[in-house]
Amino acid sequence: MITLWKANELPKDDPLFKFALPEGFPFLVVESDESIEIQEHVLLYLHEKFVRGKGRRGWKKNTAEAYAYDLRDWFAFLEVCEDESDENGKVGKAWDAATEDDYIDYRDALQDAVSPHTRRYLSHSTIRRRQSTVENFYKEAQKQNWYVGAFLKTSEFKKGRIRPADRDAMVHLRAGRDTTHEVSPYAEEIGETGVVHPLNTAEWRAIQRELGLLPSESEENLRSSRDRLACELALTTGLRVDEAASLTVHHILKLNTDYLLLSEEDREYGCLKLYITKTKRLKPRNVLIPCYLIPELVRYIDGERKAAVSAGKAYSANHGKKYKEPNSLFVNHAYPVQYAGNAIQPTSLSHAFRQACKAAGVMKTVQEIHALEDNDGGETKVSVLRRAAAHCYHDLRHTFAVTKYFDEVGNGNLEPWLLIKELLGHSSVETTRDIYLKVVTVEEKARAGKISYRAKQRIGGNND
Repeated sequence: MITLWKANELPKDDPLFKFALPEGFPFLVVESDESIEIQEHVLLYLHEKFVRGKGRRGWKKNTAEAYAYDLRDWFAFLEVCEDESDENGKVGKAWDAATEDDYIDYRDALQDAVSPHTRRYLSHSTIRRRQSTVENFYKEAQKQNWYVGAFLKTSEFKKGRIRPADRDAMVHLRAGRDTTHEVSPYAEEIGETGVVHPLNTAEWRAIQRELGLLPSESEENLRSSRDRLACELALTTGLRVDEAASLTVHHILKLNTDYLLLSEEDREYGCLKLYITKTKRLKPRNVLIPCYLIPELVRYIDGERKAAVSAGKAYSANHGKKYKEPNSLFVNHAYPVQYAGNAIQPTSLSHAFRQACKAAGVMKTVQEIHALEDNDGGETKVSVLRRAAAHCYHDLRHTFAVTKYFDEVGNGNLEPWLLIKELLGHSSVETTRDIYLKVVTVEEKARAGKISYRAKQRIGGNND
C-alpha cells in the first residue's frame, strides 16, 4: 500500500538538521506487513522541484502536497495494474516498468474517479493537473536515468476530462477503478480550481448577518466579530484565506497610525496600502485596505482579541503551561479555553464562512458518489444529491475581482486587468484575464452603468 507521510522537524541543535527535510514536507511510503520503505525517486523528485535552490523556508507547501497526492494516486493505480510480462497474471506493476498504455488506462480511469473528500467526480482541472504531474515526474526520471526508454511515445496527450461524467441523479454508475484515495484539505478552502463563483449582493447581505456585527455595532452584544471582519477583508481586498489568517497586529496598528492622519473624507471613502509577504508562491504584494475597516479592526484588537488572549494566558497558567501571545491578528475565540488566544488556522475561517452560508440559506445541491457493497462482494457506485453551502471562502476573493473590474471600467480605466492582476498577486495579466474574462462578460450583459466606490463600500458595510 502506498501512503503519504510528512516530515517532522529536527531540533536545530541536531547535527543532521541542515540535511533534514523541512517540517511537513510530503513523501511517499510503501507499506507492507513486512516492511515500510520510502519511495526514493518520488522523494528526490519533490525535493529537486520544491526545496533545492529555494531553501527550507522557500518551498511551496500546498503545491508540494498536491504533487505528492497526485503521484500517490498514480502509484496506487499501478498497484492494481496487471503485469502483462508475468505469465501468471500478477497484479501490480513497478513504476519504472509502466508504459504509455498504463498512462492511457490511468487517464481513462480518472474520468470515472470520485474524490472521497468532496464525493464528486474529479473536475477537468484536477484530472489535467494529475496527468501533468505524472508526465513531469517521468521527464525528470528520464533525465536522471531512473527510467530507461520513452515513457510516452505520443508527443502530446489531451489532458483533463475527455468525456462528461455521468450527471444523472440516483443511478448506478460505472464500476471502474476508483484510483482517488485522498486530496489535499486545502482544496476545500479554494473551491474547484478554475471555477469563478462570485457572490451577488443579496447573498452577501444574508451571509453577512449570520457572520455577526462589526465591533462598532456590537458593543452591547457579546457575539464575536472575528469571522465577519475576516470575510469582509477578503471581500474588499481579494485576500486568500491563508493570507487573511497571516495578518498581524502590527499590520493593523501601523495602518491605524496612517489612518489617523487622513481627512474625514479619506477615512470614509479611501484605502490604505498594506504590503503582505506571506502569500501564494511567497510573492509579496500590496493590497488596498478600505479605511472604514481599520478602526473596526483596532476595536477587535482592543476588545475581543484581548479577551481571548487573556483567557489563553489564564488557562495556560492554571495548567502549568507556557503561553506566548501570537503575532497574528485573528486568534481563536475565548472558548473553548484550551485553544483560546492561539493563532487562527485558515480552515477555521473557511468553516465559519460555510456555516454562515448554511445558516443564511445560501445553499446549492451537489451530487455525491457513494460506493455500496453488493451481494457478490463487489462495489456499485450510486449518485446521491445533498444540500451544501453555495460558496466557499475563496469566492469572496472572486467577488472582489469582479466588483473591482466593474468599478475600474465605470471610472474610465481602459486596462482594469493590470490593476486587478497586481492586487490579486497573479504572475501575469493573462492569468487574470483567463480566470475572470468569461464571468465578467456574462455579467456585463446583465448589468448596466458603473459600480462606484461608494457602492462597493456599501457591499462591505451593513446598511440594513
